[in-house]
Amino acid sequence: MLTIALQTLRTRFTLFIGTFIALSLGVALIAGTGQVLNATRQQSGAPAPGRYDAADVVVRAPQSYSVRFGSGDGAYEETRTGTRPHRLGDAEKIGAKVASVPGVAKAVVDRSVPARLLTGPDADAGAETVARGWTSASLAPFRLSGGHAPQRPGEAVLAFAPGAGPVARVGDRLTLLTAQGRHEVRVVGLAERAGATKAADGSAVSAVFLTDTEVRQLSPVPAEADAVAVVAGPGVDARSLAERIGSALPDSGLSAYTGGKKESGTAGASRAEALGQVATLLALMALIGCFVSVFVVSGTFAFSIAQRRRELALLRTVGATPSQVTRMVLAEAAVLGLVASVVGCVLGVQGSGAITAVLKHYGMAPADMTVPVSVPVLVISFVLGLVVALLGVFAASRRAAKVRPVETLRESDVETRVMTTGRWITGGLFLALSVFLLFQLPGAGDDGAVVISMVLTEILVVAMVAFAPLLVPPLVRVAAWPLAALTRFTGTLAADSARSAVRRTASCAAPILVTVAVAGSLVSMSNATSATSINDERAHLRAGVVVKAAGEVGVPADGVRALAGLHGVTGASPIELTSGSLVSFNALIPSTIGAVDADELAGSFRLTAAKGSLGALRGDTVAVSRTVADQAGWSVGEEVSLRLSDTTAMKLKVAAVLDTTAGLPGVLLPRDTLLRASPGLAPGRVYLALADGARPEEVARAAGEVARGYGAEALSHDEWLARSAASAQQEGRTLVLVLLGMALLYTGIAIANTLVMAAEQRAGGLLLLRRLGATGGQVVRSVLWETLTVVVVGGVLGIAAAGVTMLGMGRALSRSTGGTAAFPVPWAEMGMVLGGCLVVAVIASLIPTVLQLRSFRTPRRAASVPTAPGPGNGAAPQQVEPPVASRL
Repeated sequence: MLTIALQTLRTRFTLFIGTFIALSLGVALIAGTGQVLNATRQQSGAPAPGRYDAADVVVRAPQSYSVRFGSGDGAYEETRTGTRPHRLGDAEKIGAKVASVPGVAKAVVDRSVPARLLTGPDADAGAETVARGWTSASLAPFRLSGGHAPQRPGEAVLAFAPGAGPVARVGDRLTLLTAQGRHEVRVVGLAERAGATKAADGSAVSAVFLTDTEVRQLSPVPAEADAVAVVAGPGVDARSLAERIGSALPDSGLSAYTGGKKESGTAGASRAEALGQVATLLALMALIGCFVSVFVVSGTFAFSIAQRRRELALLRTVGATPSQVTRMVLAEAAVLGLVASVVGCVLGVQGSGAITAVLKHYGMAPADMTVPVSVPVLVISFVLGLVVALLGVFAASRRAAKVRPVETLRESDVETRVMTTGRWITGGLFLALSVFLLFQLPGAGDDGAVVISMVLTEILVVAMVAFAPLLVPPLVRVAAWPLAALTRFTGTLAADSARSAVRRTASCAAPILVTVAVAGSLVSMSNATSATSINDERAHLRAGVVVKAAGEVGVPADGVRALAGLHGVTGASPIELTSGSLVSFNALIPSTIGAVDADELAGSFRLTAAKGSLGALRGDTVAVSRTVADQAGWSVGEEVSLRLSDTTAMKLKVAAVLDTTAGLPGVLLPRDTLLRASPGLAPGRVYLALADGARPEEVARAAGEVARGYGAEALSHDEWLARSAASAQQEGRTLVLVLLGMALLYTGIAIANTLVMAAEQRAGGLLLLRRLGATGGQVVRSVLWETLTVVVVGGVLGIAAAGVTMLGMGRALSRSTGGTAAFPVPWAEMGMVLGGCLVVAVIASLIPTVLQLRSFRTPRRAASVPTAPGPGNGAAPQQVEPPVASRL
């Protein structure tokens, strides 16, 4: 049967072109996302060059931690590296001990202070950077390219990334903003480092070097430092020196590192965290892509087998056994899968670059991220393509084996018993599973609800396709009723054609169904999450003005005092922001952490506690949102653990579980508690409570003048909410675009493929219409109405699947938000998706129809010579009934 399969593929390649394209694009989608996903794992290390390249040994505190979960044989550990350096204490004392070790030529106590260099005309623009002592410049190394080294307080050397235009020149006076406040500096020198690359955030300034004394004064804890870097003497082995240094620091908790371990790993951890988010996004893309690929390919195979029933019956007539027919169909799929998988892998290599470019464009991936070709990923994609081809044709091959020889005599396209036993079993199982997941949604939490909703959508799509023979006829009848009423015969003809060829209609509606369902559920979930968050903030934010800082430095204490002293301001609520990981019962959960003063919050927020009391947020306590409490399994009164981004461990008691967060982080600590564990944090936001009668716009303008001096901006209550809403909507749309972009392109091509294949099946009916006297315009209109009916059927089923998903998502959000959940219907987005499906479907249907009409034009009748009545000539024929064409 392999020979027959090869001959069939060679002679009737047009029959398989749609399946070939669908399978190739499916493999390309999987290979492209797999290449980028693999690249995120390979590039999680710290980028080169490093901070201590010129040092031989680096002494520092541990930058990683491990948490053990479970017990017994099922126990496991989760390890994390901090994204901010964990400082060592008594730095000068440690540096002196290290310097006294034999073989040490120089020991440098290295400190860094997060800073922002304000360079705009009104000090409202600047670049995130870091301030370090000039002695540390030799560790990278940085070299002076102009001017001289800083010699006294207030002098600075700016280090620029190669290729970046300098933001200042020697002699310029600039403002350096740190958590301690504003500092005026004069540029006395410029430095650069050979081999360095431009920062991923586009910043031109790599570092600002001050005197060692000034950096120590600017440090939040002057006795602490990032590390002690060591330069070995001539001929001294670095590893041996590291061992001697370790012996000189017993019981200190510090370690001496050499080689690739000299770097703290915080830069690599920050990069890994960003790439981890990309990996999660790509995993969702791959999930959607795999589902769409399997769904479309299997449907295309099934449709192609249905078109060949008479051909397969003819094989049975000439003596082919059912097993031989099955082997022939599987052989066709295997050969087709091999070739399509190769083409798909080639396309996937090119597509990975397009995916990476989109991620970079929207700021979801580092600017310097590269995607090397991964042979293992391509092999896996190739195998998956072959497996998808075989699985997609397996059920169809079983149906092919059951074709009876007598079906060679079948001329009608009316299908009987389309609702097979396999469809009943598949539809019933997936429908039951969807009902189970629907009931699980309310208790899944926000993040869990999103994941379950995505899976639920796909399961519902499978169930609807399985039950399509039951759903399609009544939907066609309803959808075609207006057309039949408006167009008389052509609309009725289109409805009858769609209703009689149930398998063809269901196959054409299937890709539209999956497109609308997946797009609708994702857009609806994104819109609902964003709208709920904005509703929450709108309902509970009382502050009349919000000041938002740019970058890590924030608004220092003197800036907060200036804002609080403005006319019309009755109170200022600064919120320090950092990040960390919550230790739940079974995992470490990344989270944003805020530092607040519970007494100050009342003037700017209406916060209520579902359990516990916000007033108890004092000392070593924590307040969390209901969502965080559900995720981490925390409850009021329980002692819990969390780790800050510099790996500092904290033991806290849960004081309250909040009904709402009003735009605040989901984890809140008392300000003095967090600043004691992580000194140097400055408020990222300052909420200003206004006096009665104060005008928010006027206060916002006055606050803006103060905020600009600290690289921040001030927004009125309404402006802040509008900005938050626009940002949330833009973020949601970007996420949906990235998730759905390639999948929607693929389903669009799948829609075209399926309808082109359907046009071949419809060719016999069109020829019959022409022979009955129908004009070409009437045939085209009947095909157009049938296509419109198919789009409506697929759209209705897709909207139904997305609606059921949103029903469950709505229950989950309503439970976790305390009544502020919102579910806007994405009319515009869904209209665009349906409109796109309609355009693709109409083009894919009409072009083959027009070509078919040209190929079988009915020959003109020979002109007859009129004869007069007479002997031997009958009377002239009288036209009793108008031609068929005039009645259609």
